[in-house]
Amino acid sequence: PSVAAPQDVTEGQSSSLECSTPYACPWGDAVLRWEGHDPRVATVSGWLQLDTSGVGHHLTLSTSFSWRDHSKKLLCEVSYGSRQASTEVVLRVRHAPKDVQVRVSPSSGNIHVGDTVSLTCEVGSSHPPVSGYHWYKDGAAVGSERVLTLRGMRREDHGRYHCEAQNALGTGTAPATTLHVFSAEISASPAAEVREGTATTLSCDVPGREGQELNYTWYRNGAWLKEGTAHTLLLPAVAASDAGYYSCKVTNRQGSDTAQPLSLSVTYPPRTPTLTLFQETQGGRLAVVHCAVDSHPPATLAIDRDGTVLATSGAQVAPPQRFGVAASRNALRLEIRDAGPRDSGKYRCTASNALGNASATKVLVTRGAELLIQPSAEVPEGTAVTLTCVGTGDTAGEPLYAWYRNGKRLREGPAPTLRFPSVRGDDAGAFQCRVRGSNGSDASGAVPLRVLYPPRPPVLSSFLQTRGGHLGIIQCSVESDPESNLTLRRGDALVACTGGCPPGPRVRVTPSYNSLRVEIQDVVLEDEGTYVCQAGNAQGSASATLEFRA
Repeated sequence: PSVAAPQDVTEGQSSSLECSTPYACPWGDAVLRWEGHDPRVATVSGWLQLDTSGVGHHLTLSTSFSWRDHSKKLLCEVSYGSRQASTEVVLRVRHAPKDVQVRVSPSSGNIHVGDTVSLTCEVGSSHPPVSGYHWYKDGAAVGSERVLTLRGMRREDHGRYHCEAQNALGTGTAPATTLHVFSAEISASPAAEVREGTATTLSCDVPGREGQELNYTWYRNGAWLKEGTAHTLLLPAVAASDAGYYSCKVTNRQGSDTAQPLSLSVTYPPRTPTLTLFQETQGGRLAVVHCAVDSHPPATLAIDRDGTVLATSGAQVAPPQRFGVAASRNALRLEIRDAGPRDSGKYRCTASNALGNASATKVLVTRGAELLIQPSAEVPEGTAVTLTCVGTGDTAGEPLYAWYRNGKRLREGPAPTLRFPSVRGDDAGAFQCRVRGSNGSDASGAVPLRVLYPPRPPVLSSFLQTRGGHLGIIQCSVESDPESNLTLRRGDALVACTGGCPPGPRVRVTPSYNSLRVEIQDVVLEDEGTYVCQAGNAQGSASATLEFRA
């Protein structure tokens, strides 16, 4: 058979294809038919030609085609008994781009910030071929290539993407594909800096988190806080201790992402300041007033004495000549040189910021005299020691110096020094001096002088108690500084000591400062003899003997 068909047909339009043979068999068994068409939308009509213009069998197929029929084959077939012959027609259906899809690469795994993602506009069928492509993100045009490449992905690249493919007959549109950028980010509400007591919510957000199965883990300063499916962390009444760096890790089936830490700052008024007063006692004339406070934002500090401002960390006040001021964050230090009674009084530190203020007070009693011991307040026996009484320089006229040891007056005179050419243990004690002038007097604080000396000869005593049994008591005492280690021996045998040596079977030892008491139970003749008590320290040693008789 022969076929007459158009070269191209247009989708949806009716077309006719004719199949014919140059012969006809009106009463024969020859059959002419079309194969491969859809009988639901096609009609087939035939007729025989038997006239002077020619002879033939004609079969016309009238139908419309869809884009899915493009490249489909139709057969015109003639059969006679078991014999048959056919002619093939390949359909070329003109249609707009069809079966348009978006293919994402990579196709699996999370897309992170910084990744490269390719979107390909794939067309299932188009005749004529596609002449152009257009890409859209959330309805806005973003490209005109078949492959849209997104390099260095950002959170803002999250959205719904679709493409359009065009040819001369129209446009095919792909279903939108949502591109999830898996990037965690923390935000704070109402702000990242809030006042103490404010209800604060931290949110860990991932673009397009709605509809995703996500798990959230919260951290503060790197330490685990909580974990669950909630993307928010609620602080009902934020405290100063809640300040810090917060982070969250978001996890899904394909991996996880950790947000950059968010600094949560909590503001609060000054707490009660810590006020410290200090005065050098070993000959110095320096008094120090130090104030420190806890607050955020930092506080302005001021130090006053009996209402007169002496120093401030804010607008600088020119301090008096004897004063030195040093300020740092939430701290203020006032140094008073050549301090004397005039500097005594109630010192107050006031701290204030935009949220409130607080203060603390302390009383400083500044002595007009100080006592200096040279070469040291702790010396070995025999050392030359000089005690110097240092005044403030406020004393009018020729001052007199009175010296005291352990509260007892030693002497008074114009000399500001008390000398011991070769100090002895008996000279140790708490020394004090008083400076007296025409405008009054003032005493120094008591300063101890310690004299280190070796043990004096020990004092040994014994007692024998016969009532209720024989109990022998030997007592050894000594004077020394520092404390001595005492040892009691009988001949070459060690009986007891203060150093923790194990006593004998019938011996009970009671040590105390520079003393050793030894009790001997059930005294027998073998306990008689000469007992030696030896005392020793870093300065030397001494011993004493005793004859003990049962």
